[in-house]
Amino acid sequence: MSTLSDIDIKRELGKKNKKYPFNEDNLKGGSYNLTASKLAWRIQDGKSAYDSSKNQIIIPASSTVLIQTNEAIWVSKKISGTYHSKVYWVSKGMGHIGTTLDPDYIGVSLVAVHNHSETSIELEPETDTFVSLIFNYLQTTSSIPHTNDPGRPDVLKLLPQVVLTPEERRWLDEPFRKNIELLRKKLKESDTFKKFKKGFLGNLLYSLPYIILIPLTVISFCLYLYLDDNRTVLSQKDWYNTIITIVDRITFLAFGALMVQFTTDVRRS
Repeated sequence: MSTLSDIDIKRELGKKNKKYPFNEDNLKGGSYNLTASKLAWRIQDGKSAYDSSKNQIIIPASSTVLIQTNEAIWVSKKISGTYHSKVYWVSKGMGHIGTTLDPDYIGVSLVAVHNHSETSIELEPETDTFVSLIFNYLQTTSSIPHTNDPGRPDVLKLLPQVVLTPEERRWLDEPFRKNIELLRKKLKESDTFKKFKKGFLGNLLYSLPYIILIPLTVISFCLYLYLDDNRTVLSQKDWYNTIITIVDRITFLAFGALMVQFTTDVRRS
C-alpha cells in the first residue's frame, strides 16, 4: 500500500477518484482537505449546530458535533483512505479525528468532532477545511464490498434526537451524492475542474520537451558509444559509417535542443 501524492490525486481525479465540489487549493502534497457542509448536529440534544444568522457551525465547549462534509467522494476498489485532524483546529481544542474511507465508497462523509476546550469553536461551512483525507493505493483490488450508505444515515438513526429537516434531507438525497456517474458528470461540468484540467494539461505540455529530449539524448549517446567501442568489428559493415554519423548528429542535436529548452525555462522563471 502506498500513499497518493498530489500528482497521483490529480492524475486519478475524475477516474479512480472523484470528488465534488473540487477545490485545487485544498490539495496538499499527500492529502486533500475537506470542508464542512451546513449539515451538523450536536449529539447532546440532536439540534442543528449551524447558526444561519452567523453562517457558522458552532461546536460548544466540551461537546461533540456530527458534521457532514461538503464534498461527495467516490474511490475505486483499488483505493482506500484515512481521515486525519488538522493542526490548526486541534490547537484550538478540537479533538483528534481518525477514521477510514473504504474502497468503492461514494457519498459525503459524516465526521464526529469533539471540542475539548472551554470555549466554542466556529467553522464557516463550505469554506473552512476541518479534516485531511489521505488516499492509499491498494496492492490488490478489494474483494469486500463496502456497506456504508452515503452520509451514514445508519449512524444518525442511532441518535433518535437528531431529526433531519426537509432541507437537510433533500441535500443528502441529491442523486449525484449517491451515484458514481452523476458525481463524475457533476465534477467534469464544474468550472473549477475545467480550470484545473486546463492547468494540468498545460503542465504536461510544459514537460513534454523534456520527456522527449532526455530519453532521446541518453539513448542516442549510449548507441554512439556502443558503435564507437565496437568500431573494429562493425566498421566492416556497409551501414556502419552512415549509422554512426546519423547517431552522432542526433545526439548533438538532441542535447543542444535540451540545453536551449532548459535555458529558456530558466530565463522565464
